[in-house]
Amino acid sequence: MDKEFFLPVPLYLQVDCHNDTNEMCGAACAQMVLHDINPQRPFTKGEQKDLYDQINARATEGGGAWYSPPQGIKRILNVQKPARLPGRDYASLKADIQAIFDPVPPNHAMPPYEFVIFGDSSPETNPNPGVPRAIIPRDQIAQIELLSRQLIRTVALRGVAPIVAVREDNAHWIIVNGFLVEEDYRDAGLDQRGKIKAIYIRNPLGRYTYRTINCGSLPGSELQVITGHHCNLNPYVQDVVPYATWVREYMFSDWAETFVEVCDWSAQVADDVLSRIHCLASRNCGESAVSAICNWIARVCRAFCRLFPKRQITADDAVDRDKRAIEDFKLSQINERVTPEKTFKPVKVKRLDRIDGDYYLVHVGVEKENKVSALINISITGEFDGAAVWPINTPRKFDKPCDRSKDQYTEPVEQDPEIDEFYEAIARPNEHYTAPFERHPNFGDLTSDQKNSLIGRKIQPTDGGDPLTITNVRRDETTPYVWRPGPESFSPFRPFHNLKLTVQGAAAPISFYLPVDDYCLPGVENDEPIPLPSANYLEILTDCIKQKAGSMVDQVLVKISRSGTTAMVMYKSNQTMSIDQELERMKKNVCECLNAHPSAGLSYYRIKAFATDAFLTALSGGGEDGPLETVPHSGGGDNGIPIQPCPPVP
Repeated sequence: MDKEFFLPVPLYLQVDCHNDTNEMCGAACAQMVLHDINPQRPFTKGEQKDLYDQINARATEGGGAWYSPPQGIKRILNVQKPARLPGRDYASLKADIQAIFDPVPPNHAMPPYEFVIFGDSSPETNPNPGVPRAIIPRDQIAQIELLSRQLIRTVALRGVAPIVAVREDNAHWIIVNGFLVEEDYRDAGLDQRGKIKAIYIRNPLGRYTYRTINCGSLPGSELQVITGHHCNLNPYVQDVVPYATWVREYMFSDWAETFVEVCDWSAQVADDVLSRIHCLASRNCGESAVSAICNWIARVCRAFCRLFPKRQITADDAVDRDKRAIEDFKLSQINERVTPEKTFKPVKVKRLDRIDGDYYLVHVGVEKENKVSALINISITGEFDGAAVWPINTPRKFDKPCDRSKDQYTEPVEQDPEIDEFYEAIARPNEHYTAPFERHPNFGDLTSDQKNSLIGRKIQPTDGGDPLTITNVRRDETTPYVWRPGPESFSPFRPFHNLKLTVQGAAAPISFYLPVDDYCLPGVENDEPIPLPSANYLEILTDCIKQKAGSMVDQVLVKISRSGTTAMVMYKSNQTMSIDQELERMKKNVCECLNAHPSAGLSYYRIKAFATDAFLTALSGGGEDGPLETVPHSGGGDNGIPIQPCPPVP
């Protein structure tokens, strides 16, 4: 039987989760940890904003490259930490969890909390603190397994949830508060990667980009219930992230230089993990003859698998795998309505940034009432890639003083609308759900090719030209739903409608990717031009680079950091010239396209050239060799090549 363990960390969504630019995730994570290790800590007005200001009080920390620098998070946790919470140690664990750590690592003492940036002793001004990442992707994957094991140790043996930087450029903070492992998972084993089933997280941003505005004929309350637009409801959601998704979507990075984690320090937890992580990054570990042979065989197998890819499943297959995932990952414990018997229509979604990343979103809930209580992500090859489950909240009591062990909360002394709504959401029973995508009340109005609300509106091209009038709208029936991570949606559970717009002055239709639950089009009240979403913008950049590069390149992928300052261009080289010559020409091509299609705040770019198109696969970094070359050097936050001025013709 699988072994599950998690800490009861309260989920506080960041108070700016409805903004396009989210900056408060670090403060929200610090708030969660402080409330978890101090049950007597009251929830007070403006607490998260106060923590954010304190985290950022020293301008030198993090070198100004972070919204919430890890040095500031570490400092605040150490300043505000309480006495160590009793009952969170090895002796308090259930027998089956104790068995994971048998024999118990040495030095099992429980001193006062000591929060550190894991594996880092650099100056406070360092913009890239943390553990250095390996450059070769397969070594990064090995590092992630070691880090995941360290996180499991920290959660279970220290009883404190680590705060971890995730996504492409370490741009978002989350909390790891639990894990699900195979029955035979053992902490002392050399390689346990396949035995880690899932990592449990608290995500302060939740699963969606939210909006506080209302639009159309629906009242705000009904719009919220159907779409989940308001970001301060349901503060008790447990995110279950399958290990493969954890590696691929959260931890692996094409450009971050370090793994960054703020955690309660213990030599017992670090053990030999830290030295092995550093070893992989330095390339000084050495490779045994056996390991070299195994790695060679693995590369051959991966090449063979690309020639003969896995069979793609059908919608019926996806439903069968969904039912299995509900049981295997215990999703009914989050919401009793999420059972195998209540599975209905799956929706197929095309991944825009991968060649093998399509997936099904299987709906679970009460079909006849159009209520979806969960969306289950099943990959096109049949793997479970995660679940979005909306819980049924039970009424919560208010009392003074705060005693969360009795599930009670302190009411703030000074009233505040934001906090009032938070407490109201906790205090009332709340069966939250979403509607099936095609049952949204405004679905027909947006997707119809006859009386479409977009017809007559203007759309703003990315080259700075005059707005263009939309004359016709057609829904792409072949791939009606698409997705890639970006500002409009960092969650695969919030895909986009795939609409084709005919506009005056353009020979070909323009793609328009709009989130499935966002019917509040920008400028709808003032009839302002609609800006193209980020997914469309990246598609336009990709096409521009392909046209300029011509025969030099094959596949091209463009990403933009969450801070919006840096573009990453990855491409398959046709190797028609030396790689140095090619990169000099590509720098000019990329720069010209970025200037022809500007985006506010975008100031730098990075380039990676690859020998194959493996960077477009779901196993991006999953054991492939590194790129042919990068400019500038691999890794690195927001720094890159300035967009202006463009380099001269080589």
